[in-house]
Amino acid sequence: MTSASNPSEPIELTLDRPANGGAAVGRDNDGRVVFCDGGLAGETVRVQLKTQKKSFARGQVVEVIEPAPGRREPACPTHHAGCGGCDLAHATADTQQEIKRHVVRDSLVRIGRLDDALVDDAIAAGSAAVHASIPDRYRTTVRLAISGDRAGYRRRASHDTVVPDSCLVVHPQLEAMLTNVRFRSGAGSEAVLRVSEHTKDAFIMVDGDPAAVDASAVEPVGELAILSKANGAKTHLIEHAGGRDWQVSAASFFQAGPHVASALVDAVTFAAGDLANRDLVDAYAGVGLFAGSVGASAQSVVAVEQSASAIADARVNLAEFTDAVILCEEVESWMAFPADTVIADPARAGLGRKGVAALMASNADRFVLVSCDTGSLGRDVQLLASEGYTLDSVQVIDAFHDTSHAEVVVALHR
Repeated sequence: MTSASNPSEPIELTLDRPANGGAAVGRDNDGRVVFCDGGLAGETVRVQLKTQKKSFARGQVVEVIEPAPGRREPACPTHHAGCGGCDLAHATADTQQEIKRHVVRDSLVRIGRLDDALVDDAIAAGSAAVHASIPDRYRTTVRLAISGDRAGYRRRASHDTVVPDSCLVVHPQLEAMLTNVRFRSGAGSEAVLRVSEHTKDAFIMVDGDPAAVDASAVEPVGELAILSKANGAKTHLIEHAGGRDWQVSAASFFQAGPHVASALVDAVTFAAGDLANRDLVDAYAGVGLFAGSVGASAQSVVAVEQSASAIADARVNLAEFTDAVILCEEVESWMAFPADTVIADPARAGLGRKGVAALMASNADRFVLVSCDTGSLGRDVQLLASEGYTLDSVQVIDAFHDTSHAEVVVALHR
């Protein structure tokens, strides 16, 4: 084995467990933890170190000496070209799910400081839920960096751009836009492309001049809008998820695709339980996805969201809920209403101390947390546990195929 003290030479490692972010972990001759991108637990690999610290190092697998049973050859040519989007494309679907469950469990035990047996029981309870099916080409929204006359994804561990000729996780109509749209000088540095699987309408939003976008080579399917980021609240698509339609403005957040949104509705419905005769708070409500689906059986609904664009959509999407209270406020500074159940779906950074403190004023006996980041998940659950909440169920949803990202829905009570 080559010494880790010479960073120019790859080192041979045996990998023993998955880590957050898609890497697998091994130890060098000195016992130092090495995070290995492109590796899987159980493998013997050669790793080129990229970052070295006293307590840990990070590197890229350059040779697999003994592969794990769950390894496969990535099918996507854009991945082979260096695209950093699908960091688990080298793992089978079953292995990806095992990795995500392991990382979630580790976060709840190590960061959340919860008892191992309690976490195992909660994950077992969550496995009883049945989620909507998420297809391989699940993604109907992409955010891209404009490079020359094309837009593409970031290269692994770099700010450079990989321009795709194909992408195996996006909707076929979105792939056609991705590969055929051209950008002239003045279009800006970033583009967001979104298509409605339901209506086939689509938009291209840039942070520069929309007139610099050339979509003439895109074969029309539905209506295609080209707009600037500044006008994103003025254009919307209709998405279909969770058994109903939703207005989603270009400036508003929505899940990566309608199948992901439907799976989350299923998971949150399971976690929230029977809402009859119960008052519900939907915090970080977005366009009203949970308030307008799970909340249909609640006695009352309060939706809180700070995005003005999303709130405008929520007012349309919740119009049939005549008694619904819709508030354009920051959750962290909101004076919470009394409630029986809280559903919270914060951004990647999580609730944090301020978010938890604000929502504790509701005095809810049931709390449903939706998290897309395992680090903030552990911290938030630990904060909720310190407020007297006990874990009931944990659902790990493989919402982003071929990536290390997952959606996690946690139910707690007190």
